[in-house]
Amino acid sequence: MKSAAGYNQSANFATAALANRWQPWLVVVALVLAACSSDATRDATTIPLPTGHYEGPISYLGTEVRVALDLREVTPGQLQADVSFPTMPGLEFAAAQLRYQEPQLRIEQHAHANGGISIQAVREGDFLRGVLTWDSLRTDFVWVRRGDAASRGYREQSVRLGLPGYSQPLAILFPDDTLAKHPAIALVPPLAATARATTQAARLARQGYVTVVVPVTAPSPVAAGTDSVATQVASAALTLLRTQTGVDSSRVGIWGSGVASSAVALAAATSQPQAAFVVLEAAPATTAAEARQYRVLGEQHLSTLGIYAALDTSVNVQESSRRLRTALGNKGAMQVRTIPQVSSTFVLPGRASEDGQWQWPRPAPNYWEGVLAWLKSVNQ
Repeated sequence: MKSAAGYNQSANFATAALANRWQPWLVVVALVLAACSSDATRDATTIPLPTGHYEGPISYLGTEVRVALDLREVTPGQLQADVSFPTMPGLEFAAAQLRYQEPQLRIEQHAHANGGISIQAVREGDFLRGVLTWDSLRTDFVWVRRGDAASRGYREQSVRLGLPGYSQPLAILFPDDTLAKHPAIALVPPLAATARATTQAARLARQGYVTVVVPVTAPSPVAAGTDSVATQVASAALTLLRTQTGVDSSRVGIWGSGVASSAVALAAATSQPQAAFVVLEAAPATTAAEARQYRVLGEQHLSTLGIYAALDTSVNVQESSRRLRTALGNKGAMQVRTIPQVSSTFVLPGRASEDGQWQWPRPAPNYWEGVLAWLKSVNQ
């Protein structure tokens, strides 16, 4: 009879023999797994992002419109996207939200608001195939890559605006041209209108203006005097622009909208030096007390353009435009305009025509062109 030690020795020999028998197969499996892991890592690190200029049509109810998409890699692994409509200038935008995970691309701009756009696409070589949603409209598309992405026409510089008890990171946009000095505009919207102001700032930068967007909350009193935080921030934005290399400090203006308009008016008139020009969009002036806040602009003879969208429900357009016109004087560079048939976005909504064909959303006639012409006239 074998002892326990004998049995253990026999078991060890059997285990060793079994291990020797399976060792070649284990080596093969290990090599295969290593190769798969290597291939996956190589694919993940060598597949380039879908950068470039993509273009193609979208169609609905028999009507086509061309869309251009410029994708750039701004930092390793991070995409930046600009969407434009070559036949409808004024609707272009830099994507507020962008996600890409090979091969799926998703872009959103005010996706859950009126006029919002979302793009979902799959990359197929040099093509993007997917669905564009514009409001409630959905349409399929195939866009093809046609070279490198176009330049944005401006460069961005990160800064921080600081006041006692207040600090906010900002981005100043500088036109990408060869001019030594540029006019500049600080856009001061209420927080809810930040995205739209950012799009406007980019458009202005492409037109030769140094711009910065400084969102503010509704004016509220501060401990020092009757001034408001919003007014102080707007004044600081003017000072910030004046100190930038490449800015003509004598041509720095301010653009306020909605409930931020009264703070902007006060900042324009009381900052040292004063703002060179003022744009007020949807400025509330329904009551005599509200309108009184803008009289300082007329008294100081500051060139001011007031703009209203006729169908804007956020403000009493008829009464506000009348009272603002009275407060400013409406002489020379003092102008108040109401753009017909548009809501607060100044875009004519898409609709089906009488013959059943689709009319795509388009910028309101004379809105953007009129603003640029007025700005040019006061910056000569």
